[in-house]
Amino acid sequence: MNRNYVDGTLITLVKSIIIIPLGTTYLALIGYIGVQNPRTDYFIFAFFYGLFSSLLIKYIIDSNKRRFIYDIKHKRIKPILNFKYTKSEWVLFIQENLTKRKKKHTIIVLFIFFISISLILWGYNLKNDGEFALAVGYNLLMISIFWGIFSYRFSISPLKHALDCPLREIQCFKYGLVLMNEYYIIKTFSYMKNVSLNKNHNKHSICFIDETKGTSLEGYDANRIMKFTLPIPKEEKENSRKIYTTAFRSLLTSK
Repeated sequence: MNRNYVDGTLITLVKSIIIIPLGTTYLALIGYIGVQNPRTDYFIFAFFYGLFSSLLIKYIIDSNKRRFIYDIKHKRIKPILNFKYTKSEWVLFIQENLTKRKKKHTIIVLFIFFISISLILWGYNLKNDGEFALAVGYNLLMISIFWGIFSYRFSISPLKHALDCPLREIQCFKYGLVLMNEYYIIKTFSYMKNVSLNKNHNKHSICFIDETKGTSLEGYDANRIMKFTLPIPKEEKENSRKIYTTAFRSLLTSK
């Protein structure tokens, strides 16, 4: 990943100082309302407060993405690959990604929602001993609502809009893949592990294997390996080997 889009220690600390109080204050507010006075008007107030806080947190977290898009618009960085698709190729690619995202976010939202309802019902059945279950349950309920809203607005809606967009172009940079209509980032890269060329009948594609670093509670590595497949346009299939070589060298060997 381009080091220009990685926060340093100081910036990370400043962001954490802003984000953590926003998040913990809201969690405490929902927990208090759920335990002490679960009135509808209080929850409406908490919803809009949480919506504002979530948008502010997202704005802070996405500062690197905004800087990335700014550099693209002002041509400060050059793409590694630039693909332009026919209408049929574009629709197929977007619809496949839309289906995956809808399925993923629907499962997450429903999973959190059902756990939240179970905890809330359990908390009321326990009465005085169920305060913790109520606090967690109402927090999870709000999280499921916000997850649904944000996933639709920032993940699903841009792809639905891209289906009918006349600009059917994707550019690949060291930081990620960008749909050039409205400069929507469809995939970001953290630590590129491998780039492979896939050939299946007439369809050629490039598979990016990316790794997100993480650590488990026990202190062991808990890295996540993610794959993203980008189809090569039919008119470029004769150059697929050259395209693969360019991507491999640029993403894996360039500093």
